Amino acid sequence: MWDWIKELDSVWSSASSYGLVALSWGLLLCSMAMGLVGVVIPVIPGAIVMLVGALVFNFLTPGWLNWWSIGGLAVLMILDRVADFAGTAAGTRMFGGTKWGIFGAVVGGLVGLFFGPLGLILGPVAGAILFELVWAKRHPREAARSGVGAGVGFGLSMLGRLVICLIMMAVIAIDLAIG
Repeated sequence: MWDWIKELDSVWSSASSYGLVALSWGLLLCSMAMGLVGVVIPVIPGAIVMLVGALVFNFLTPGWLNWWSIGGLAVLMILDRVADFAGTAAGTRMFGGTKWGIFGAVVGGLVGLFFGPLGLILGPVAGAILFELVWAKRHPREAARSGVGAGVGFGLSMLGRLVICLIMMAVIAIDLAIG
């Protein structure tokens, strides 16, 4: 007489587990997409979003991702953050910028976050030029070279973050394919 309750409970538990699996896959795919968006829009920390997405996926659907892969993603996430700031600083230094120019490029990059995509590109350049002129007391031509270096460095850091993001996506895909 009460068998229908057991059947309903069995159907409900399997349906909820399918929903959880679908949710976890959706979160993983969204985090990977946001990781790519984060390469172009630095306001979104793409590598951090991908790592958190992989962690949530691993907790919701255990056994799909290897913990070694999660550790590798964490290392790549740290490299992404280093590449973000080091690229701009290295570009400024390569073009003859001083420590003030490097500091200005980083500050300009942070301020540029609030002014959209154009601010992201022009912020480090303007920051390096301004800091070179005001605090380092450099000639405008030297300050301009430092600013160009900041722009080139920002482009290099964006390229580095793209490569790191693609490697992170490959780590996830390969682990899912092997596992």
